[in-house]
Amino acid sequence: MAARPFWLSSVIIAGLVSGCVTTREQETSPAPSVVHAYLDDKPTELRRHFFIAQAQGDRNRVLNDMRLGLASFALGRDRLAEQLLDDALSGIEAVYADNEEARRARGLWVKEAIKDFKGEPYERVMAYYYRGLLYMKAGDYENARASFKGGLLQDAFAEEEQYRADFALMPFLQGWAAHCSGNTSLAAEDFKEFRAINKDAPLPRDKDNVLVLVETGTAPVKISDGPRLKIKRSGSTETARISWPDPDHPKDHADANAVLLEDIFRQASTRGGRPFDSILEGKADFKDTADTVGDVALVGAVLAAKVATESGPRRRETKEQREARERVQASAAMVGAGLAVIGGLSKLFAHSIESQADTRYWDNLSDRVQGLTLALPDKVTTLSVAFQAPGGSSLETVDVPIRRAGKCGLVWARHGSAVPRNPRAPNSVPPDVMASPIVIPAVEARPAPQEAKAPAADTNTKSKESSP
Repeated sequence: MAARPFWLSSVIIAGLVSGCVTTREQETSPAPSVVHAYLDDKPTELRRHFFIAQAQGDRNRVLNDMRLGLASFALGRDRLAEQLLDDALSGIEAVYADNEEARRARGLWVKEAIKDFKGEPYERVMAYYYRGLLYMKAGDYENARASFKGGLLQDAFAEEEQYRADFALMPFLQGWAAHCSGNTSLAAEDFKEFRAINKDAPLPRDKDNVLVLVETGTAPVKISDGPRLKIKRSGSTETARISWPDPDHPKDHADANAVLLEDIFRQASTRGGRPFDSILEGKADFKDTADTVGDVALVGAVLAAKVATESGPRRRETKEQREARERVQASAAMVGAGLAVIGGLSKLFAHSIESQADTRYWDNLSDRVQGLTLALPDKVTTLSVAFQAPGGSSLETVDVPIRRAGKCGLVWARHGSAVPRNPRAPNSVPPDVMASPIVIPAVEARPAPQEAKAPAADTNTKSKESSP
C-alpha cells in the first residue's frame, strides 16, 4: 500500500518528461480550392515556395516570410515583400521586443515551449534590414531609420543575455536615412556610432545622394552538434566594382570598389565579439548537469522503491518489529516519491532548455554586404556592378537601375538568385519530408452546367384553354 504513491508519481513524471520530446511538425494538405486562391497573385517563380509555406503553417511562418520576403524584394514585387516582412516582424516582436511582455516570453521555460521559428539575432536583424530598404525605395526615410534601429536592437538580444550591439550595417543605414531626410544632427550621431564599430569604411559626404548596396556570397549554415549549434561559412567571398557614366563625358565611365559594410557570417558566428559556439557551450553544459542530476535522483528513487516493496513480513515478527518495518517502508516510499519528483523535474528542465539544436536557417541570405555612396545627377539612371572572384577573375556584370525617391537614390544588387533552390527551408521538416516531391494539387474540375429542360406541357390546362 505504501509504495503505490511512489509508482503513481513515477508514471506521472515519466509522462511529463516524455511529453517534452517534440517531433517536427508535418506538412498539411490544404484543399485545392484554398491552395489556388492563395497562389493566385503570387509570382510564378515562387508558387511552389508559397505552397510549401502554406502547408507548413505557423511553426515555420516567420522563416518562410523571411525567405519569400527577400525573394519577392529581389524580383521587384515590393508590395508583396512588404506584407511578408511585416508579418515576419510581427512574429519576431512577439518574443523579441523591448518590453516586459516580450521579456517574459524569452524566459527559459516559456521560450522552449514556443517552437515557432523566430531566428537567430543575425536573421532577425536582416529582416529589419530588408524592410528598411523597402521604406527607402518608397522615400519614407523616417520609417526606414526606425526599421534599421529596430534591427540594431535585435542584435543586442542573445538568449537570456544582452551583448553590445556591433552590427555596423544598421547605424550606417540609420545615418544614411537621416541624411536623406535632411536631419544632419541625427545623421552625425548615427555615423559616430557606426565609426565606433567600423573604423575603415568611408562615411558619406554631404553631397552624396545615391547609396549602392551589393550583396555577395551565400548564407551562413547552421549545423547541429547535439544541443550545441555551430555556424559555418558556406562559400568564398566575392568583391564588387561599381562603374557609372561620367555626367560630363557620357562616353567615359568612372568606377570605384565597393567597401565591406557588414560580414553576415561574422555576425552569425559571434555575439558582441564572442564566439557563438562558446556562448552555447555554457547553456549545453547547464543542460547536461540538469540531466545528470535527474538521472542520479531517479536511480535513488528506484533503490528507495526496492526498499519499500521488498521488506515484507518476517516469521515470528513481533508487533514492535512489524510497526518499525512499516515505518521504514513508508519512509522509503516517501523518499522514493520525492526523488522521483526531483529526478523527473530535473529531466523535464533539461529537456525544456533544449533537447536538440534548431538548425532551421534563412538559406537565401547573402554572406556579406558591401557598398558605397555617390553624388550623381538625375540623368545618371543606371550603374554597372562587376562581381569578381577572390583571385580577381570576373564572375558576372549586371546593370542595375537607380531607384530615386525624394532626395536620394538606392541601388541594390546581388550576385546570384535570391529565389531559394528548395521551396522548403533547410531542416524545416523531417528528412523524409524534405526529400519528398512537391505537387501542387490540380484545380477541382467543376461539372459542366446542363441545359435547362422545357417544362412538360400540362394537358389539362391545354384542354381547358381549348374548351369553348
